[in-house]
Amino acid sequence: MSKIQKPWFIVITPIAPCYSEPNFNSAKVTEAISGESIQVLTQNREWVQVEQDDGYKSWIRNFFGRFADKPFPATHITIHRGKFPFGMRVRLKNKKIISADGQVYPSDQELQPLVQKSDPDRILEISQSLIGCPYRWGGRTSFGFDCSGFVQMVCLVAGIKMPRDSWQQHMAVNNHIIDGKTAKPGDLHFFGKNERVTHVGFSTGGLGIIHCQGTVKEETLERGFSYSNEKLSDIYISTHSIRFNFS
Repeated sequence: MSKIQKPWFIVITPIAPCYSEPNFNSAKVTEAISGESIQVLTQNREWVQVEQDDGYKSWIRNFFGRFADKPFPATHITIHRGKFPFGMRVRLKNKKIISADGQVYPSDQELQPLVQKSDPDRILEISQSLIGCPYRWGGRTSFGFDCSGFVQMVCLVAGIKMPRDSWQQHMAVNNHIIDGKTAKPGDLHFFGKNERVTHVGFSTGGLGIIHCQGTVKEETLERGFSYSNEKLSDIYISTHSIRFNFS
């Protein structure tokens, strides 16, 4: 291990895969996104152990970013599916977009302020804008989501900070369980076996669901429809209100 020279690691590539150990043969556990400022915990040659703002700790290869004394002064987040990944942090200055690698772009991307008042009523609209995005293990962007990464990032754009994994998200809203049939759009459906949460998605209203499984898609937990997901229905655990926690 080497001494920490600077306390922040700024991601400058569109996506940086994060691993459980300081080598590419270990498990990928999550992703960091361009413009994220991540706290440096320690260094091991070309690898950096970091802690993201959701508390997730992992290892990133140092060529995915740069070291800095201060966080990147991001002001906005991208919310459009385009050349930039959904969820990229940028700085907006003089009507120009400045990325973490110092590139300057015209402000023709759909952005919103990074600091946003919580608005659960936006969740369904944001989720539906991402329909068709592919599944990717550990993914947190429109280039590929996993189920909990999809929930976390949609919530972030809606001004709600959620933890990273589905079981952590279940704990975050566990005090407000509701009948799934009465769920409002944006409430959370959870799934798993033996009381272990392994999947999550947003209600589109009642037992409708929008989630990332293969791709981001809309289905229903009710049986008998062409768009029913009966395999998920078989492992349904509970539904929880997001408004009681974050409105």
